[in-house]
Parts: sequence; C-alpha cells; structure tokens
Amino acid sequence: MSNHKLARRSVVRTILVVGEGYSEEYFLKHLVGLYVQRGCGFRFDVKNARGMGASHVVNVVIRQSRNADFDHRVALLDTDVGWDQRTESIARKERIQVLASTPCLEGLLLQIHKKSIQDRTTEQLKQAFEAAFGGPASEPRIYPRFFTKAVLEDARTTVATLQALLTLLETGK
Repeated sequence: MSNHKLARRSVVRTILVVGEGYSEEYFLKHLVGLYVQRGCGFRFDVKNARGMGASHVVNVVIRQSRNADFDHRVALLDTDVGWDQRTESIARKERIQVLASTPCLEGLLLQIHKKSIQDRTTEQLKQAFEAAFGGPASEPRIYPRFFTKAVLEDARTTVATLQALLTLLETGK
C-alpha cells in the first residue's frame, strides 16, 4: 500500500456573473480568459439571461443563487430596458453587484475604444458598433481581435464599468 498524502483543497470563492445576452456572455468569457489565472482562489460562473431586460437579468441572478451558494453575485446589464428604481432596489436588497452598460453593451464597448456615444440611441450604437468592428456584438470572434488586454488596460481608468469588471476578475471582489 502506498502512503498518499491527502491533497489539501483550498477554499475557492465562487462568483456568479450573469450577462443580459449572448454579447455579454462572449465578452465576459473573453475577459475571464484574459484576466483569471488558474489556481487564483476564485472561480467565475458566467451565465446568459437570454435578454428580456434588466429586471429579468436580476431575477436570473436570484434564481441561479438558489441552486448554488455563490460568494459574490454580479449582473452585467443594459440600462435601456427594464432598469428602474424597483429593479435597482431589488438588486441592492439581494446584494447583487450591478455593472451597467449605459444604454447598452455596444455603448460600453465603443467607449473602450474611445469612441463617443453621446446622444445616441441603442439602435444607433448597435449600428456604430457593427461599422467599427465588422459585425454585431453577438459575434464571439470580435472580442479577441479588438478587445486585447492592451486595449482594455488603456481604457480601464476612463470607463467605470470596465474598471469594476476588471477589478472583479483580478481580485474576486
């Protein structure tokens, strides 16, 4: 019989991050791939709320939390549909960190590339995104090509939602 030492399992913080749709899911998974090192002490569980607005995203975070005990819960959502005082108060009461893309993810992504989003509707921002990057935000190949670590690091001090996201990925908080 061999004498194997039992491997000590370290406690891993689990962080649930729910994005509003496929675009958020692909962006979040891209960021996790860039910033989260194996064995870092925390694990990110990225989920897709499949659209339906901000209040639905918050509800998905709450439902997902019933199935597993997460140390930290985050919602990445657009503020153009379903983001109101009631939804904000539910998120606060449930201790869900809200990372807002105002008015939409495409606006956040354009800001990362230092493009103005002032006075533009969600539809105009989606069109501007496609023109700038050659496809919609729901196209996964766009992220590694246009949202490199250098681009993200350059934008993190001027884009608050990005700063919060990257801090979360680096520290687990």
